Amino acid sequence: MVTDDPAQAAFNSDIIIFVLPAFLHLKYLKLLFPYIEEGCILIGMPGQNGFEFDVRYALRRKLNSCIVINFESLPWVCGNREFGKSVEIMSIKTQLVGALQGNPSNARIPKFIVELQKLLGNLPKLIISGHLLGMTLVSPNAYSHPPIIYGRWKNWDGQPLDYKPLFYHGIDEYTAELLGKLSEEILTISRQIGQEYPQIDLSEVIFVYDWDMNHYSEYIADKTNIHTVFLTNGAYNGIVHPMLQMPNGTYLPNFNHRYLTEDIPFGLVVIRGIAAIAGVKTPYIDLVLSWCQNTDGVTKQAEMLAM
Repeated sequence: MVTDDPAQAAFNSDIIIFVLPAFLHLKYLKLLFPYIEEGCILIGMPGQNGFEFDVRYALRRKLNSCIVINFESLPWVCGNREFGKSVEIMSIKTQLVGALQGNPSNARIPKFIVELQKLLGNLPKLIISGHLLGMTLVSPNAYSHPPIIYGRWKNWDGQPLDYKPLFYHGIDEYTAELLGKLSEEILTISRQIGQEYPQIDLSEVIFVYDWDMNHYSEYIADKTNIHTVFLTNGAYNGIVHPMLQMPNGTYLPNFNHRYLTEDIPFGLVVIRGIAAIAGVKTPYIDLVLSWCQNTDGVTKQAEMLAM
């Protein structure tokens, strides 16, 4: 059934999976709220950073009778083939880690992870481990997309290009090092929280190199370091920077894209806020955030030129 009626969509639902942009999570949760029944399992796939905050705000006391799961990423590397009709799955992750909040014994269906695995097939292997805060910190889009955008365009001279640059396969050594620096800052946040609250399991917060190896090992030709892992990961074949095409066929960067419009406010900013609460300094995260805040005017100018 395809419907825009939240009452029909949620009716007698055992599991509700949110596979949509993070800015819509709260809106959908509020619409579904009156119809969510006790024991329902709410899954963000991915929920992005802080999915559980939106769930808590929307469901209020009803949250006590529900189960919340947030997965770190999508099961696949994929993209639109024809908007609203078909997508292209370019690769499937080896595993997908999620964390759970709530009492599984209250779930409307037992062994719900087994049922969810059946929906996806053999891969990725679903793993439930650790605290939801771990998923907020380890969510890879937040600490990979913005720094890759920054690394490619920080010294851009404003002139259009006659091609679309490769995204993951186009990173240089500086950007690879920057990815490592951001990942180290996130690990520092995790360690600081773990020291103050040892009961919180943040073991799934791992270094960026290890994350890629866990999820894409079979696709990676050169596993020497972060740089080679990104350059030789076959799962990333053909992925380019978001670009706007000009009337003369040239291209300008499109900064009004989810790599920034979603992965900054619903990603890296959330991590930065947690760092502030934990008292951890994040100079490299701050560097990327500061630059990204100044890209909006460039995109508006490019959109006007493309009209």
